[in-house]
Amino acid sequence: MRKIFFYIVVCIGLQNIAMAQDSTVVEKPKIVQEIEYDKTPATPLKFDTDQIENYTAQEEFDYVEEEAPDNIWTRFKAWINDIWRQFINWILQGEEATGFFGFLVRALPYLLIAGVVALLVWLFMKVDLGGSPLKGPDLNKVILTDEQEIIENQNIDELIEAALREKNYRLAVRFYYLLLLQKLAQKELIDWEVQKTNADYVYELKDAGLRNTFTRLTRVYDFIWYGNFEVNETDFAKAETEFKKSINTL
Repeated sequence: MRKIFFYIVVCIGLQNIAMAQDSTVVEKPKIVQEIEYDKTPATPLKFDTDQIENYTAQEEFDYVEEEAPDNIWTRFKAWINDIWRQFINWILQGEEATGFFGFLVRALPYLLIAGVVALLVWLFMKVDLGGSPLKGPDLNKVILTDEQEIIENQNIDELIEAALREKNYRLAVRFYYLLLLQKLAQKELIDWEVQKTNADYVYELKDAGLRNTFTRLTRVYDFIWYGNFEVNETDFAKAETEFKKSINTL
């Protein structure tokens, strides 16, 4: 009985302590922020229509994109661009080029163009279009003479001797070749015409041995004259032997 009474007193004491602690809690006042509205009446903006029309009449304010005309040039550029994209995709395997490699891919078309231009300039400087003028004034006149004039009216043997006196072996090879054409035309083995090519004369020769010899000498002449290769005395002696042997058999 005493235990029960003790438990009841303890419970009532604990309940009073808890109520006393709750009463000491002070609630913080709630801050209410008032929303202020701009009650100034809105004034709509007005645009100067005359000024707008003035701007639209000026070319620099015309932002309408014009479509490129569809012609052969635009189709060719589109075809080239498509091939280039396929080539880049093939190299990169669908990945995006970044860093130095990306810069190289973007610069590659310009490098290719520069390479082609450099190659054309080199070929233009390498090929002697004018016939490689000599220092001597007399020989310069001979070089600028038409091949038809040389073959039909000039003494080619004297021209060869003049070239050899100047040690211009390359020019001497040219005169030897023209002398060979002259002899073939005189023997009516070829029908010499100024508009024909050396390959045309090869097909006109009926004798197989002579055709092979002429083909070989034509190749030598093309390499030396049109290829603008320098010829020394030893190389010229070999070529001269072949030309003389062929000319003496006619």
